[in-house]
Amino acid sequence: MNSDNKNPKEQVVTLDIDSQGNVTQTLTDLEMKLESTLLNALYPGIKVAVVNVPTGPLDPYEESLVANAMANIRFKNVEFKLVGASGSSKDGMFYFVDARHSQAMAERFQLWPQAAVVYFGILVSTCKILIQEPNATVLVVEDHVLGTNDCRGWIRQSLFQKLELPEHHMYQFRLAFERTQAKGCFKVMSDDVADLLEADIILPESSVKPGLKIPVAFYSLFGNGRKFSGPVVLGVREVSEEREFRSSYTLIEHAPDDSIQLEILPEAIRQARKLSESLAEGNYQQLLEILGLNDPDGQEDQELRTVEASLLADNSGYIVRFPYIHNQLNKLLASWAFEAATGGGFRLPAFALADDGYLMAYDGCVYSGSDWIPKDKAFAAVNSSRGLCVRYPIRMCDDLLPIEHLGPAEQFVMLCDKLDQDGCAHSGAVAEQISTHQLWLSGTYVLHSETAKKNGGDFDGDYVGLLEGDRFPRFVEKRSNLPEEFHQEKNKRKKAKSPWWNLPQVAMKARGNHIGTITNLKTSCLAAGRPDLAKRLVAELQNALDNLKWDVEPNQEVISEIRQQVTQAPWLRYKNAQRISELPIHLNVAETDRIGKLWNHVRKEIQDLLESKLPITEFKGLVAGENVTRAMFDECRQVNGIYAAVVGKVTERQEKLKKQLDKTQAEWDRVRKDKDFGKAMRRETYQENQLAYAAHRKAEEQAKKAMKNIITWVRLWAAGKLEDRMCWLQALHTIVCNGRGSGGILFHAFPQEIIDRLSERTGGKVVRVKLPELAEFSSRVDPEGRTFLVEQVQHGEKETFLFQYKDGQVFLEPITD
Repeated sequence: MNSDNKNPKEQVVTLDIDSQGNVTQTLTDLEMKLESTLLNALYPGIKVAVVNVPTGPLDPYEESLVANAMANIRFKNVEFKLVGASGSSKDGMFYFVDARHSQAMAERFQLWPQAAVVYFGILVSTCKILIQEPNATVLVVEDHVLGTNDCRGWIRQSLFQKLELPEHHMYQFRLAFERTQAKGCFKVMSDDVADLLEADIILPESSVKPGLKIPVAFYSLFGNGRKFSGPVVLGVREVSEEREFRSSYTLIEHAPDDSIQLEILPEAIRQARKLSESLAEGNYQQLLEILGLNDPDGQEDQELRTVEASLLADNSGYIVRFPYIHNQLNKLLASWAFEAATGGGFRLPAFALADDGYLMAYDGCVYSGSDWIPKDKAFAAVNSSRGLCVRYPIRMCDDLLPIEHLGPAEQFVMLCDKLDQDGCAHSGAVAEQISTHQLWLSGTYVLHSETAKKNGGDFDGDYVGLLEGDRFPRFVEKRSNLPEEFHQEKNKRKKAKSPWWNLPQVAMKARGNHIGTITNLKTSCLAAGRPDLAKRLVAELQNALDNLKWDVEPNQEVISEIRQQVTQAPWLRYKNAQRISELPIHLNVAETDRIGKLWNHVRKEIQDLLESKLPITEFKGLVAGENVTRAMFDECRQVNGIYAAVVGKVTERQEKLKKQLDKTQAEWDRVRKDKDFGKAMRRETYQENQLAYAAHRKAEEQAKKAMKNIITWVRLWAAGKLEDRMCWLQALHTIVCNGRGSGGILFHAFPQEIIDRLSERTGGKVVRVKLPELAEFSSRVDPEGRTFLVEQVQHGEKETFLFQYKDGQVFLEPITD
């Protein structure tokens, strides 16, 4: 294992493969870095290509072209080999490494394609903290031995201290040792018990991915185990904390009628009115809290940070009517309004799922336990004595687990009884240490492992929400009184395993997934009053969740048969609305559609959240008083013209494909509902609709990349203006306000300056805008007017074509005479 990589440079390139097998380069994702990953620590200097392939329907020939391209990628004299994927495989994103390292990757995953596609993400997960230990001892035991549990192990106190993390939490880890890797969570064991067991880290066998070649059951060491000593790389991704889940229609659709009417509807109306009051009063801090945007450092989308900063900086109430801010805020409000109208708009407290395992030494004796808590009990820092444990995705009503909460005193007595049974003569003292250091951990919800499995949970970092009994007593009571019909647990009958040479074919199978479509179809069944059909879809949903890990697939014939029997719930089509005005005030819904009825009550409460946006000309005076030169003005006019032309062409292309999608969707709806059309016609129309959908999705992805590229170019241009930046802002602002655009370029080019000026003008809060790193980027224009983004990468540069500016026109594709 190498450890000399102290300051790694970027080693990642991003490539696209189209349906004809053509490979092209795209702008590297600014967040796609190898620093703080196991892969970089294990193989410093490794070259990585992130490759995106089509996710839409492909015919057999196209699929073979893409798979063939995946098997033979050469880029800038580097041969790349496919080695795996992460959770993004469903979006068609896969990892390749240079040929020199490809065999080592294959061996780490035991030449097992399915394992590489499912678990390669362990190596490229970004960790909050990463350390390398030249000599540590890892003990792998069977699950539940030495107080371990499903994907939950232990770390020695003195080793944990090197991570410099807060104590008394659960810690989600990534670990590399002995030419393999592991994932899960760990608790902290004291050094004295670690010394007795001669181990620095204790792992359950379930944490090792794809598993040890020789199972630990063949060994006997402190209760069936294998010990490894040598260098390790240990990273921590997350530290348990209390969070919030937003309610969802997949939760509310299981609520009884009286709960929807008397518990959920009042919550939704209260939230809607609170949001309306926030906008009317200009209370933007409260508005941001309702939208969940009150933490700028917690946002991944730069535009959301800009919107938040603008609202906080404004004390006049006018900035919400600035076209760009209005558009962005409207998107956020439309998303929130859909959630409120279909899910109630409230939030659930959420916790990291934890187990009751303990491992303690006292007077030279080792005490351990696992799964001793009653299966219908839990303990967590909550006020409600009972509730429903919620884990997304919710497959069925049975997934909402009725739980009673134990208090600290009850838990202590129960643990003392357990220790007494194990022959501990000092049970009170031992129980106190265990409770403090290993059970009542911050941000955790402790369950028996068999209870956690009922809705598919384990202890590798899963989060669960709590529907509290004191807030929703009718919902909790009704679910608690329902008989347990069945639990569709994770399917572990047969693991799929293909020869390594089939890795491209396995990767192609991983593209896309049916989870969302099956979930929505199941929801439509419930809305149509067909719980029998919804129940049939539960198995297919679980098969979609388990597609790659286990040799199972959803039964498309069953899904197709059910799809023909029910009509889509009318409110589902508005899930991705961009403006509140797109959400109808009233929907004609079936009597059985409880979510639709909720919509009709809640939606009318949020119909006029935003005043009409003002034309950009009304903001001319916002930036004034600076000394702007003619040269500044002319340069800004050219930059703005190019930006506007690119945005216009991207938007035009999207709208054209959206119209085509709407046309094929309407035709599919017509054919699907008319029984006079045969199966062949239905299949053909459905395929046309799917192709249109795929084309629209591809256009959306291309639009995101094109916008990302042009915004990066604008930011690079603005970053070069080191002096008189407020003058440059005024020049650009004057040009923008003389046009008819949204003014977005101002927030991309000079975000901090315009926020500062807004704060000065209105007496609002001074907010620092978090900006992306641009140090590795520059731009280049060739003699033909082609503009490229230039990115510094290891051993050279890479270029991404942006646009061509020729004879006063902008082209999104390079042209030749």
